[in-house]
Amino acid sequence: MGKNDYKKVILEKLLKKYHNRVAKNIYTSRRIILKPQEVYKRYADNNADIGEKQRLDEAVHVLMGLGMVTADYLKFSTDMEKIYLCEENMDVVYGYLKDNYDITPQNVLSEQVKLLVQQYSSSGELVQHYADTIRVQIEDPRLQIDLSRIEANLQMLHFLEKNEEDLYVRELSSLVYGDSKWLEQNNYEEICNIVREALQMPREETERNDDILTHYHVTPAEQEIIIKGDWEIVWDDCVLETAKLKGGIGISSSDIKDIRKITVHAANLMTVENKTSYQRMNDSNTAMVYLGGFASRPQIAFLRRVIADNPAINYYHFGDIDIGGFLIHHHLCKAAGREFKLYCMGIEQLMDERFSKCLKPLTDNDLNRLQGLTEEEPYRDVAAYMKERRVKLEQEIVSYYHVI
Repeated sequence: MGKNDYKKVILEKLLKKYHNRVAKNIYTSRRIILKPQEVYKRYADNNADIGEKQRLDEAVHVLMGLGMVTADYLKFSTDMEKIYLCEENMDVVYGYLKDNYDITPQNVLSEQVKLLVQQYSSSGELVQHYADTIRVQIEDPRLQIDLSRIEANLQMLHFLEKNEEDLYVRELSSLVYGDSKWLEQNNYEEICNIVREALQMPREETERNDDILTHYHVTPAEQEIIIKGDWEIVWDDCVLETAKLKGGIGISSSDIKDIRKITVHAANLMTVENKTSYQRMNDSNTAMVYLGGFASRPQIAFLRRVIADNPAINYYHFGDIDIGGFLIHHHLCKAAGREFKLYCMGIEQLMDERFSKCLKPLTDNDLNRLQGLTEEEPYRDVAAYMKERRVKLEQEIVSYYHVI
């Protein structure tokens, strides 16, 4: 490895730490530090290659002379202990990388991003949400911009907004990128996170992150609608009766569209957020649907059919007593077009001595997200109580005692 390479490696590693800190909104007086061993692993070893150590030392000396780094040395030794980024000279750092390694300066990249985003100005809310995020990022000269990644994200988000065809993930990747594996190998999780943020549907603990793609007709894998209780589901050539299946059954999402009729032989239907609670609870007069988080498009399609065929029964939802649980309920009611009453998700459960050791403290983020619910029925009273006492509760302990 030549000395020019060492200079590039040092700056790139320091900048990566710098950009990661800024991206996480961490503001501290602590300096960005790089240990020599992060550049040359054997630097501190007794049998280290003297030539490599000298080239690393020389690279740091050059960068120090240009005002881009400083260094601390071990006592009574010429060996370096730490290398520091000179954050006050970022323009010098970026200019050096451009001149010597053809790494584009931030201001040029910012203009290129602005032009790229303008091409999607007529797109929908999903793309515009991402575009707004990017516009904010490019105004911060400390953030590293990856133009090709931004373009790939815009292409995918634009396609999702327009898509009306049922697709699998690799078909989606082929249609957008011309490669069936490109999405999964590059920006899959990022796309899912962007969509969740845009829709304000954060991933719940038991939920797959990519379940969010079902809202745009994309199936990560064939999904199942998991039900138990006394159901009768009719297709053209078969009838499914579930009363004797104590553990319930899963129905492939691809079979939902062909259902002719659904009959719930119970007075109540309950959607359940988490798997443990779904498994624990049994009642001959309550049919259940396991959600696993925010209801997916196939789950909503199924529930809409249930509601249409069984308008007179009672509809309930049981989930965590926290901001996520309430948002899941809110989305469920809106998407299904029916009010689901909250089951065991109130002040009574938060006050129950049996559950007291399972109460968890609200985070600052919880408090911020909870504020809007204090003005909205049916969450107003319980949200106010949670805010006052700064507590929340998972549903598994509730279902353990409240077996119906």
